[in-house]
Amino acid sequence: MVTSIPRKAPMPSSLRIGSALAAVLFTAFAPVSTALAASDVDPAPTASAAPWVKQFAFEDDRITESSGLYASRLHPGVVWTHNDGEGVPTLYAVDDKGKTLAAISIKGTTVMDTEAVGGAVDSRGNSMLFLADIGDNATKRTSGISVLAIVEPPVLADGEVSAQRYQLVYPDGPHDAEALLVHPQTGNLYVITKGTSGGAVYGLPSALVPDVNNRLDYIGPIPHVVSDAALNADGLMFVRGYNKIRVFADVTGKLLETIPAPQQPQGESLTISADGKSILAGSEGKGSAVYSLALPKALVASPTNTPGPRGDGNATQETPSAQPELPMLWLLGTGALLLVLIGASGAAAASRRRRRREPDAAKVIALPSQRRR
Repeated sequence: MVTSIPRKAPMPSSLRIGSALAAVLFTAFAPVSTALAASDVDPAPTASAAPWVKQFAFEDDRITESSGLYASRLHPGVVWTHNDGEGVPTLYAVDDKGKTLAAISIKGTTVMDTEAVGGAVDSRGNSMLFLADIGDNATKRTSGISVLAIVEPPVLADGEVSAQRYQLVYPDGPHDAEALLVHPQTGNLYVITKGTSGGAVYGLPSALVPDVNNRLDYIGPIPHVVSDAALNADGLMFVRGYNKIRVFADVTGKLLETIPAPQQPQGESLTISADGKSILAGSEGKGSAVYSLALPKALVASPTNTPGPRGDGNATQETPSAQPELPMLWLLGTGALLLVLIGASGAAAASRRRRRREPDAAKVIALPSQRRR
């Protein structure tokens, strides 16, 4: 029987953490004490899930190793995918018939092993894409892994875009990974590692800073081989293996149920539809198919953040760093914390001193704390 998880109230998007005083205080004082309560014994597959249906097959000969999927909130019916591997990263926008509508390369950067893609809509309506360069089959990436943040192009056409790279390091040495989680409501980001006997969930820090090693936080184990994963708007975590898709209460919660995965040559990708009502599963291979499955009502959660301009048209696909709210959000967040710690009378002076010590706010992308779940 499926347990219904109560709908959480929408939280600030990934680019508005600085203006949320409660989030800042929680980040500052709340310890991380999480342990994934996943069981090695899977519950019986849900009987209410509809059968898998072939949605489309990739027509583009350039898509040979589709390793990640993300259902666009900005462009209805479009999914983003990419190939597994190294070199100059390229994202493909594909419609529900399998036709490529755009191929965008990320200029000025190369990757070692892109394995996943995700996204979220921020509080101003900017649709963000996150491409994860996290693969490490030989577990030799001692200098770390990375995530590329891209503003989703408002117009689908071939070309180049800019991205901001954020370097990440594990607290316990290199790991292979194929799954990136992006919470569609909060913008929280997570990585799930992959090993022969299972993996673990790691959370990205509350503020990602370019040109430094951002340390990942260990959250808890996943005793299963994971090839991709996704979060719905309620925080339910859908984890794909090669034969099963497991649904967890959240990134730290218990295993609720299992769904048989579609039979595919090498099932590598998983995403939740833009309306939250179905899941899509893909595979590597030229001309590979993407299948969809309608979710039972208990697992449906539709994002409330809506893409579209909300009083600011400065964010473009060329310059993620041009998002105008970032500097002010960083200052507001730190200022709010100082007001509480030292009192309103000394907050202004303390804030000025603190700003001199902090990284350039224009280069910081503020994300909600991993401790707010």
